[in-house]
Amino acid sequence: MTKPITSPADFWNPKFDTQEYIFGKTPNTFLMAVIPPAASSALGLTAYAPADGEGRNGVYLAQIGYQVTSIDIAANAVDKAKQLAADNGVNINAYVGDVLGTPPAQFDVVIVSFMHFRAADHKRFVDHLISALKPGGLLAIEGYSLDQIPLGSGGPKSEEMLYTRQKLADDFKKLDIILLQDTKRQLNEGPRHQGEAATIQLVARKAISS
Repeated sequence: MTKPITSPADFWNPKFDTQEYIFGKTPNTFLMAVIPPAASSALGLTAYAPADGEGRNGVYLAQIGYQVTSIDIAANAVDKAKQLAADNGVNINAYVGDVLGTPPAQFDVVIVSFMHFRAADHKRFVDHLISALKPGGLLAIEGYSLDQIPLGSGGPKSEEMLYTRQKLADDFKKLDIILLQDTKRQLNEGPRHQGEAATIQLVARKAISS
């Protein structure tokens, strides 16, 4: 008998229970384009990758000089993130955690790659992200838009869980929104993210308190 799914961890752990990296080992290309390297800074800049899965984005941030905290609900994914970091000769603070609770600290950079929730949890996740930003901190998000529904390159098929520009504009109205755009692009991110995708991309900065 199949064990009933009672939590997000029950849903995701079986999916990550393979030696294959189901979302690939290379970082999201949008995040690569918009997050500046920290390697030249002597300030010890920090980055946060909530719902980081198998660690591809957190490991990339470490490679470009950030002190990275990477969390995910699935223990299987976190184990793979630690292994990916070791394979690439970098250190990340990767652990099992709930991205709907209080963030572990405040960070210079916060990134989100294809993380979608139902309405009540989405609001909690937005609050989590804003709280996780230091004053002056940079937030970058890419997620699927409503136009993703007929496409086969990944993501939920529930309108409630997908992004619109207006939804993200309302969510992050307390931040200085630098970029907010719809895109159609090709994904090549492991076996679960392949082919044409409809996404929305956001970059925003938290104001520096006076």
